[in-house]
Amino acid sequence: MIRRLALAVFAALPMAAGAHEVLHSVERGRAVAVHAFLPDGEDLAYSAYEVFSPAAPDVPHVKGRTDRKGWLAFVPDAPGSWRVKVVDGTGHGLEITVDAAAVPEAGSSGLSAAAFVLRPLAGVLAIVAVFAALLALRRRKAPTP
Repeated sequence: MIRRLALAVFAALPMAAGAHEVLHSVERGRAVAVHAFLPDGEDLAYSAYEVFSPAAPDVPHVKGRTDRKGWLAFVPDAPGSWRVKVVDGTGHGLEITVDAAAVPEAGSSGLSAAAFVLRPLAGVLAIVAVFAALLALRRRKAPTP
């Protein structure tokens, strides 16, 4: 009897440990988005999170709460491994590192000075070419006296 009870307890341990696990997925673009959820698919909605930059690993770069679907997002300003911590009200949580590239500062498009000048010039030349073609067509169709 005791042997069966012990076997049942040991068999149930992996299921109990799985309930404390928090899973995640990461999506990258201009910003990095992290989705935190439990193994049963339940989202970690409105859970506290902190994101730490590789440039200052001891000071949170951003703090907040996940949205109602368990998502958080941040825009990295330095390349490297960013640390993300998410903890819900019951103490469940995760701590992951996300490799991210730096995003250019707002207003800096990464265009060279030559491209900055050549783009408007190409636009003006395209407009002049269209009007020149229309003028040539008009002269060609005009009846001769």
